[in-house]
Amino acid sequence: MKKILLSLVALLGVAGTASAINVGDVVLSENWDKLYNAVDANGKNVFSLNPWTGADANGVSYQPNFTDLSKSEYLPLLNGWSSRSSYLYSCRGFVRISKTKFGGDLLSPALTALGNDTADLELNYQGIGYTSNIKFDESGTYKSGGVHDYQAYYVVVLGDGEITSGATKMQDKILYADADGNATYYKGAQIEIPTDAFINPLDTMEAWSNANTKVTLKIKGATAKTQIAFVASEYKTLPKKTDPEIDPNAPHGTNDKVCRVVLDNIKITVDRMVTAVDNVNAAKAVKHITYCNLQGQTSAEPFEGVNIVKTVYTDGSTHVAKIIK
Repeated sequence: MKKILLSLVALLGVAGTASAINVGDVVLSENWDKLYNAVDANGKNVFSLNPWTGADANGVSYQPNFTDLSKSEYLPLLNGWSSRSSYLYSCRGFVRISKTKFGGDLLSPALTALGNDTADLELNYQGIGYTSNIKFDESGTYKSGGVHDYQAYYVVVLGDGEITSGATKMQDKILYADADGNATYYKGAQIEIPTDAFINPLDTMEAWSNANTKVTLKIKGATAKTQIAFVASEYKTLPKKTDPEIDPNAPHGTNDKVCRVVLDNIKITVDRMVTAVDNVNAAKAVKHITYCNLQGQTSAEPFEGVNIVKTVYTDGSTHVAKIIK
């Protein structure tokens, strides 16, 4: 494959350079398998399968509720992920940021898989809103609970890069913390949780099959220094919110002073490679673009699959890149 690509680059008349990563490569993936499989000395699962009960549907006993992940003994299970607030919790195979009246966060490790490259990325994950435990009287009539937490949280890029699409809206002043714990404002994405993407207390696993829990964000200009943070609205303290307005469709109301969000199935892939000349070329006027496939055919439109793209500018300079359609 590499010989073919180099031949195509030569065919287009420009020298090419190989990158350690390519479009479609995964630079970070986390589904919390270690949290799912962790057992204590007696062979009992460390983390609960259900946030509200001590047993699963088959009667197997688990430690009830979420477990505080700020304890040092759990750090090896996090694969380099961390929290600057310490309000980070886990059940079996997924994590939750925040607790009642205190906003939390989840911070990724740096994207070191990018090496010396700069890339535009696609971030995919599932984010589920938290719901209080629901209670019924002896006749089975609803009594209390089932209240949704506030339906918005933030995703912030630290270091190089910025979010360019996928947000409900962009915010310029998101309260978070720097590496020393000092309160700092960042620009990032506000994500609103749809009414049907909250945990159902009667079946906590149900929400994972809901397509509305899935979020896709595009990130431009990421490097090995880039980190991704999921941040409660607001970080550490939770004042009353007005943006967005409280969800009127929540079946048992919304508590705007709590913002707990459950996160899982996080995956970051390379969407586009950024070359050293991209920023220079951005200011130039394009004369024409030629696409070449693996069979050596050329076209003004991209082919399905691998393309070598040659851009010719009005000043006579050229730029070549590889893309996959």
